Amino acid sequence: MQIELLKFPYSYMEYEKILQIRELKVLLPEIEVLSDDKHNTIISGERINLDNVKELTFYRAYKIDGISYPTRQGLYEKDDTLRAVKQHTRYSTHGIHEYKGKFNPQIVHAIANIFGVQRGHKVLDPFDGSGTTIVECAHAGIEAYGTDINPLACLIANTKVAALKMDVEEASVRLYELKRTLSQPMTINIPEGDERLKYLSNWIPMEILCLLESIRNEVENDDPTIRNFFLVVASDLIRDYSYQEPSDLRIRRRKSPMPEVSFLEAYLQKASKYLQKIEQAQSVEDKSFFPDNHALNCDIKYAKPFGDIKFDAAITSPPYVTALPYIDTQRISLVWLGLCSASEIGQLEASLIGSRELLKSEKNKWASEIAENTGCLPAEIYKLVCSMNESLNENDGFRKQAVPTLVYKYFTEMKSMFINVRSMMKPSGLYGLVVGHNKTTLGGTEYNIDTPYLLAVLAQQCGWQIEELFPLQTYKRYGLNAKNAINRETLIVLRNA
Repeated sequence: MQIELLKFPYSYMEYEKILQIRELKVLLPEIEVLSDDKHNTIISGERINLDNVKELTFYRAYKIDGISYPTRQGLYEKDDTLRAVKQHTRYSTHGIHEYKGKFNPQIVHAIANIFGVQRGHKVLDPFDGSGTTIVECAHAGIEAYGTDINPLACLIANTKVAALKMDVEEASVRLYELKRTLSQPMTINIPEGDERLKYLSNWIPMEILCLLESIRNEVENDDPTIRNFFLVVASDLIRDYSYQEPSDLRIRRRKSPMPEVSFLEAYLQKASKYLQKIEQAQSVEDKSFFPDNHALNCDIKYAKPFGDIKFDAAITSPPYVTALPYIDTQRISLVWLGLCSASEIGQLEASLIGSRELLKSEKNKWASEIAENTGCLPAEIYKLVCSMNESLNENDGFRKQAVPTLVYKYFTEMKSMFINVRSMMKPSGLYGLVVGHNKTTLGGTEYNIDTPYLLAVLAQQCGWQIEELFPLQTYKRYGLNAKNAINRETLIVLRNA
């Protein structure tokens, strides 16, 4: 049998070409590749598993005897208008919220295939973020669970997965009703002592805050899936229409002009757009095909939230050393949704692995741990931290002064994660982590931190076997503050020894 595999029309990056070949070797081990160019791949073999052909990530369709059949990925990406220019990453429910540092969905799909993950297996994402892994697994009918310490991330992730089963017709009717209701003039009163509304009024123009509160009140008693969909869509727009500078990840007052499109118009357009995308995703498979994947709000360093489940594989993109300020960036949404109070923001930010914030109450504790290497970190990591400490001088500001401590704290907490996740995995289970490299300058000395290599060394200390460190130099993140994204990343592949 000879089959022509049709590629997507965008130009593939080098890592995609390599992953594409690896997928073929795993899913179709007995085939021969006759030719491979920009547009297609010709394969042949006596017995070709067509079910596996349909699961390929980097092909939109396949031809047999001149008749074309779509792959599952081709069907999910069918709604895209930009894929001729670049890889499409916002198909299905992936773009409902532009959560920063989002994991690339095709990478998740490809890793799962290369790991041999199939329906009936269970996948874990210990740093689930906005849910790319559990959504991609749902697309393939694979059971998957995630954890994240950020409650907003968990809400977004669970909303995106649940939306795959949402009643789109009912949600569309609800959107029409919301449009009519929200078009009416509205006001709100801020009761004395209402810290939530007082905080929000300092950061959101009153006209928009009235709309947001009306949305929240209107959908409060709706079906939870529909309610959360409308809330998450609104939360994605809040920062762009707030007094917080949208181009800055930190808490800084706005200098740029407000968007020309009104908040209400942007909200209705985005909700309508993603109802259409959800309907497209539901046309690929019957709703019953999608498993009830979900994320739990907990700390993966210690928690075992899924009971006795043993996972076949884990796929994640963890925070980097001195990670993005996930909480600060979305703090207005967190308060608006009631997921945390304004007074809890600092504590929540500091609790994240890779946080750039160091609580005053913790400084002495970590200084003592570094002095004694209480965390028993590998020599490569401990020497790096000590060198960083020795390089500090009076010209380094308070944030620079904290960097060596934050680096030590990061690897200590990642060590706890590796130990805990390993206890949740089946023997020989594979763990894939996409991690970026970091750099900083202390006392005039530039430090290029090879985070992937150091994490691999750390994982090995925790009982994991290093299978591979695969460079993704051209892999790029999209979304908020993309100009500051790290373009050099590595896929670490570990095995539960």
